[in-house]
Amino acid sequence: MISTMHALAFLMAWRRAPPPESDKQAIAENHASWDSLAQVHAQGSGAEFYRIEQWLAGECKLGPWEIEEMGDVAGKSLLHLQCHIGTDTLSWARRGARVTGLDFSQNALTEARRFAEILGIDDARFIHSTVADAADSLEGEKFDILYTGRGALCWLPDLDEWASVCAKLVKSGGLIYLEESTPFVNTLEPRETSEGSLFAPKYDLFYEGPISEIGEGSYADPELEGERVTHCWEYRYDTVINALVNNGFQIESFVERDELFFDPWPDKFEPSRPNYWRLKEGEVRFPLSFTLKARRV
Repeated sequence: MISTMHALAFLMAWRRAPPPESDKQAIAENHASWDSLAQVHAQGSGAEFYRIEQWLAGECKLGPWEIEEMGDVAGKSLLHLQCHIGTDTLSWARRGARVTGLDFSQNALTEARRFAEILGIDDARFIHSTVADAADSLEGEKFDILYTGRGALCWLPDLDEWASVCAKLVKSGGLIYLEESTPFVNTLEPRETSEGSLFAPKYDLFYEGPISEIGEGSYADPELEGERVTHCWEYRYDTVINALVNNGFQIESFVERDELFFDPWPDKFEPSRPNYWRLKEGEVRFPLSFTLKARRV
């Protein structure tokens, strides 16, 4: 799920919204937002960002490091949590994995199933469920690999709950793998100063409540009309790592990179490869994304 992805506040002039009365309300409003974006991202004005035409013609949506770090997935069962419209899920299927995608947006799953049919991937499954209910929705099934793709964790209110659910879904000795934007990306913004445009903190990383905003546009189409309310939770590295360790995972690799899977500041970014961007020459570099691989012990 830029699948996900906390790019909204950086790409458009979003403004603060009243905080939700409960996590249930936050998830319901996020659900409405993602439902409204599914067709836009798959078939509408956001399809160019997702490179749908190129992907359907054979282009891989996965980063080369994902393929290298995950290794051979042929014949392995792979569950993709928060799969959105299924482009990453089906990219793993193209590499031989037996894939299941799970998302809380029925509209997104409709698009994912449509893509699977177009590509002739008959054994791909797409399950309608929240992450919190995933173990029950999958009736105790366990997988060789659990994949959480780009920009997904910020939509979850409780990473301990997330890691606990993941532990129920991964076989003993199985892997969890994720790619995410770094806390730098999620909390900084460029501001004009007497010394030029400099990055400054926008959010407090030690604040544990949701960041609630209202505005128009999508990371895939900044000009998209129609206001939406979203609620995101920003997490530090230690929150992610400790949630996994405390729920029976052993960290095997953690790698930061200077490339990112979306373009949060168009004036400062340039394309680095299909589906990825980096800071322009002359900008001071800092980590933009990271991958993490952990094994269920």
